[in-house]
Amino acid sequence: MLTLEFPETGSVTYTVTLSNPDFGNTDRINSSVVNRTARHGESLIVRDSSWPFLKTKVYNFNTQTKTVIDTLKAFLIATAGLKIKLTDQNDDEYIGLISTSENEIITTRDTCSYDVSFEFMEE
Repeated sequence: MLTLEFPETGSVTYTVTLSNPDFGNTDRINSSVVNRTARHGESLIVRDSSWPFLKTKVYNFNTQTKTVIDTLKAFLIATAGLKIKLTDQNDDEYIGLISTSENEIITTRDTCSYDVSFEFMEE
């Protein structure tokens, strides 16, 4: 199970529990490097140690119920731009925010099957 909680610390006021995500989710790390080619043709890669690493996790789900989808939509609207706690299927906890809009919920069959995907940016 994947659990989304708000606020990320203290007493939880809002919780959404989703089934395990589909196989093949991705983790992205953006390290913000600058690539340049010197006059003599050598590649120069520069990264300032003060630049942050951006870690993004992409989760994909399908066959969620209408009740879960409605709860997830309400959660996404209520916590837009706010820090939340995500507990994944391995009981690993992450603090961050969901960076996708609530429009990324697709109905695959008439109100009985949905595809959901969202990106979670770690702190």
